[in-house]
Amino acid sequence: MLKKLLDPQGYGLAIIVALTLHIVVIALFAIKWPEENRQMAEPIPKNIQAKVIQTESKQVKQRKLAAKKREEKRRKDENWRKHLAKKKAAKEKARKDKAKRDKAAKDKAKKLANKKKADKKKADALKQKALKEKTLAAEQERLEQEKLEEQQMFEREQEAALMEALAAEEQQRSIERALADEQQAQKNALITDDIVAQIQAKIYETWRYPPSARPDMRVLVKIQLVPTGEVIHVSITKGSGNEAVDRSVLAAVKRAQPLPVPKDGRIFEQKFRNFSMEFSPKDAVW
Repeated sequence: MLKKLLDPQGYGLAIIVALTLHIVVIALFAIKWPEENRQMAEPIPKNIQAKVIQTESKQVKQRKLAAKKREEKRRKDENWRKHLAKKKAAKEKARKDKAKRDKAAKDKAKKLANKKKADKKKADALKQKALKEKTLAAEQERLEQEKLEEQQMFEREQEAALMEALAAEEQQRSIERALADEQQAQKNALITDDIVAQIQAKIYETWRYPPSARPDMRVLVKIQLVPTGEVIHVSITKGSGNEAVDRSVLAAVKRAQPLPVPKDGRIFEQKFRNFSMEFSPKDAVW
């Protein structure tokens, strides 16, 4: 009993100290001390009271500290229990997941084995089908080859006949083109000769050769025309030996423009864009 009362964490010691202090205070009030003694003794209860308060405060702090430690211990224990529970739950979940994965792996392996069997069966059926199809395809190919050879032979015969017909037709067209070209050439030659004669006639009409000219003189000139018959350039290619006669020919060509030109542009480009012409005083009209 005394051990419990003196326990620092209990209330027994505090109660004993408080009772002792109260008894001392009551005894001091009951004794009639001299005035001076009472005045000097007044601080004692204050010191004692302060000590009691300090003791009580220390015990309260110790109790609070103990309570705090117990609370911390309780929280730690609670957290540890929660940690163990979570760890156990995680372990249980991992076990279930592993069991689930193992089951899924077994199911997958079983399905794979069944699929392999089905695939093998299907492959065998496809192989048999392919063999039949190959046999049929070979027979079909043989028939088609024979048909193709017959068709090719027929096409070669048709092509040979067509080539003969085309050759004959082309020969006929060549003959016709040659005749047409010859006729056109003759026509163009007639047109050319006619235009040349017209040009010579028009130039001779305007040519006034000097008195020093002789009938045996020859003057060869080169003439450049445009489609309108205008002379853009005329020059002496071969002179007569008489400068006055040569100048008179050049002047006659310029006076005679515009010169006659063919309506067919091709004949003009071929024969009259650039051409040469010879003049002699014996051919002049006067």
